[in-house]
Amino acid sequence: MALTRMGVPALGIDITPLAVELTRRAGGLALRRCVFEPLPGTGRWAEALLVDGNIGIGGDPAVLLRRLRELVRSGGAVITELSPPGAQSGVHTVRLRQAGRTGDWFTWATVSIDDIASLAGRSGFPTVERWHAAGRWFASLS
Repeated sequence: MALTRMGVPALGIDITPLAVELTRRAGGLALRRCVFEPLPGTGRWAEALLVDGNIGIGGDPAVLLRRLRELVRSGGAVITELSPPGAQSGVHTVRLRQAGRTGDWFTWATVSIDDIASLAGRSGFPTVERWHAAGRWFASLS
């Protein structure tokens, strides 16, 4: 929402209807779509954001990053939040539980800040800038 308030074009995508609804209620633009399906503006976005562990979407970060390479324009970047130094990168089978409800199992991945440079290079992003802010680890891939 902060980007929208600053006048920066932003589009949220999620496969979860509630996430899309909450974004819209807060004044943001969001579509119920999968990142691996056709999306508006493909090849024209300046940046793509993967925060709160979303580099794990689909369980294969290399596939996700290659898809984001298609979505951002030449010279564009992917900003991603990562696991801290020393954390193990890997693929996991997980499910969510909340308020007594348990969801289906799905594949999710985690990527440590230690492993992002090699992953980014293999995925079409030769330049990696890393930083730490407010107890969280981030990288810009371009």
